[in-house]
Amino acid sequence: MIQKILPVFGILIFVILSGTVSELSSISANIRSNMIVLSGTIICCMISYPTQLFSDLFLSIGQAFSKEKKDVNDLINQIEALSFIRRSKGISELDEKSRQIENKFLKMGIEMVVDGYDRYMIFKTLERRYDNFLGARRSQADLINTMIKLLPVFGFVGTIIGLINVLNNMGSPELIGKGVATALLTTFYGLLYANLLCLPLGKKLAEKTKQDAVELALIIEGVLDISDNINSKLIGYRLRYCIGELCQENPSFETKLADQESLPLNFNLALKKQYTRG
Repeated sequence: MIQKILPVFGILIFVILSGTVSELSSISANIRSNMIVLSGTIICCMISYPTQLFSDLFLSIGQAFSKEKKDVNDLINQIEALSFIRRSKGISELDEKSRQIENKFLKMGIEMVVDGYDRYMIFKTLERRYDNFLGARRSQADLINTMIKLLPVFGFVGTIIGLINVLNNMGSPELIGKGVATALLTTFYGLLYANLLCLPLGKKLAEKTKQDAVELALIIEGVLDISDNINSKLIGYRLRYCIGELCQENPSFETKLADQESLPLNFNLALKKQYTRG
């Protein structure tokens, strides 16, 4: 409940601050300041990054704020059920069940088991998809970090532009006032957008990435166990034990996931080595 209230509260603060500034200054000055900050930042980012990355970022942020909350226990129960089907009813029944799987990553792994791929091929294929996922999230996080850096920069650029106008119109009090307003407003909006909008979005995306990475790691381990035809109860116990170790006794793993530059490129870093079979 609190997590739903806080974003709304933050947006209200943002609107109140912006409205207060708008009342104290002219509409044209606010528009000019916003145009300098936003257009400069967007143009620089569009030059630096592919257009597809922007749509991917919006999609990821939308998923991070969606009401749907994933339960790791539900995922483990699903993997247990698939393992039970494999052991008790065979590959044909597992093939039929795989068509009902909604999780695309899990579905791909089960289909590889059904198609008779060996354990090594399954592991390397899923690991590559895992690495590609983390690489895409790194790029999105880098885009947000770039915006956080550029917004205050263009705020100061607007400040310089405003001061230049002041110096060029020292004999006209009206123009001096407009120049000073532009100079101060651009700095205000640059800091506001960077710290009250982009920074929380970056943190939210990092938390979402951490959760998704743990989920994908569990799926890889579960699919490998199914491929090895391991008992379903043992699979569930082992996966829950791994999650308990990761979330409770290994806080450094969360730090690695939150730090976009040190996200694991190898799946062995996602789960403790003693739990990952060779």
